Amino acid sequence: MKLSVCATLISLSLLVGCQSTPSTDNSSLSENSSNPSSDIAKSTNHDAADSVDIICPQLGIQPVTVAVSDLWADGEVVTDAYTGRIAQVKNGSVTLTPSRHSGGLLLLESKKEEVPFQWKNATFYHIATDRFFNGNSWNDHSYGRQKTAQGFQGGDIAGLTQKLDYLAELGVDVLWLSTPLEQVHGWLPGKNGNYPEYPYAGGATLDWTQLDTNMGTEQEMRIFVDSAHQLGMRVVWSVDTVPSEPSLADLQQFNIQPQDASELPSYWNEWQPKDGQNLTNYLDAFKDENGQIPQWWSPAWSDPSSDGNISTPEFFANKPVTNVAQVSRAKNEVLTQWITTWVAKFGIDGVVLSDSTPQLTQKIEASASKAFELWKTHNQYKALESSSFLVVDLNEKESFKPQIVSMQKNKEQCFSQFTYRLSTTEKSHDLYAINWFEERGLDELSEANYSEYRDTASALLLSQGNLAIWYGDETAKSGEAYSEMNWDQMTGLRLSLMSHWKKLLAFRANHSALSDGEYQVIENNSYYAFIRKNKSDNVMVVYTGE
Repeated sequence: MKLSVCATLISLSLLVGCQSTPSTDNSSLSENSSNPSSDIAKSTNHDAADSVDIICPQLGIQPVTVAVSDLWADGEVVTDAYTGRIAQVKNGSVTLTPSRHSGGLLLLESKKEEVPFQWKNATFYHIATDRFFNGNSWNDHSYGRQKTAQGFQGGDIAGLTQKLDYLAELGVDVLWLSTPLEQVHGWLPGKNGNYPEYPYAGGATLDWTQLDTNMGTEQEMRIFVDSAHQLGMRVVWSVDTVPSEPSLADLQQFNIQPQDASELPSYWNEWQPKDGQNLTNYLDAFKDENGQIPQWWSPAWSDPSSDGNISTPEFFANKPVTNVAQVSRAKNEVLTQWITTWVAKFGIDGVVLSDSTPQLTQKIEASASKAFELWKTHNQYKALESSSFLVVDLNEKESFKPQIVSMQKNKEQCFSQFTYRLSTTEKSHDLYAINWFEERGLDELSEANYSEYRDTASALLLSQGNLAIWYGDETAKSGEAYSEMNWDQMTGLRLSLMSHWKKLLAFRANHSALSDGEYQVIENNSYYAFIRKNKSDNVMVVYTGE
């Protein structure tokens, strides 16, 4: 029902219709400098990277003299962005001491850059809204839903608005929300039909013209989007493009009668399977000889090859609140109209489509982009600078390539080896994402494994291209991927880890070279360092070990 962690975390490289090749400065840095430190340090560009022997430094937290003549001349002042300490370049070098909280990192810059927003360089923060923060308890049991382990927990749009300051201070660019559209009202069979699951993370859209009441009201959504824009953050929705099977609650609420009512309890959502059945048998009493429920969404709505006129379902005549009209039109035209309406209404900045087709994606992109430009014209005081509309099709294999920065797979590598591997892997606009939740997940954050969490985050946040942060990554949220945000645990080690994330995200926000710059290793026998450089910006990252 809900998208998998891999699909939601990393399926985005983004940028159907708006991706472009990163602008880099292709001029090579000199392999040997004329300054006195050239005999101990030299730069190696990406093309020569295969010959580089990447060390795991053992200097630890002590003053280190770094050769910086490839970037800065004698007399220039260089700052370690992590600590704010400064040093003047002398004889092609600077001497600085890493913070003990950094794990041995120096983030060297000579200036901060005014970086205009570009989707291809953005940092996305992906939120399952229901699991983030409960801002309005009155909507927790909408449509008769009850809290269960696999059900809605109360997070909503009002809760997102209350946490916008937290997100802005964290330093992310884009808030990527699980779909806020109205989902089926009852449970659907979980994996293998062994447990009931509510669509708290999407994947079971009922009505594209309404927000799900568990998520909140249109006024709350408008306040959220406007407030996010005021803080410089964009808002993107996940949107399903195929309808769900009904829940028993929907069938009862919309007066869709079974073939045999004796099979059902008075409250249909309480149905239990008989011996030899499981929860996947829940619709048996409703299906006709063709295995369909005639009043529900017809199979054509889920058929990617369907391009003729199809009718909207009959059950909408019994749905008290909807803007779905009883019409017969081309499916792609109807879906495009429904989705575009939200863009015109709120000025959301993009959509991430699941189960779409190239034809539907193209229609949505054209229509929604026009609606977005019109919204900006009428809401100039709300619109962000350099704003364009984003459409991502998760089914389009050319538009993304999954990559995971995984602690589980990289425990045997030190930070320098880990980062080097990431930086020299051939990429086609990948979106990197930390995944704490492979298989059974990791051990609870502790003093013993804190450095693994910190250094994996460093590798992610200093990598090239787009980034996707799953909610709670920055505080090592406990449990499985869709567990509730750990607001009550933000002390001690988690607070320290979050502070580390903030420093690196701020460094990234100030330097376009990190996301689209040429990568060059500075070879040295005592520390690991690399340069990222483009036409307008340059930085150096140094690692000394702990």
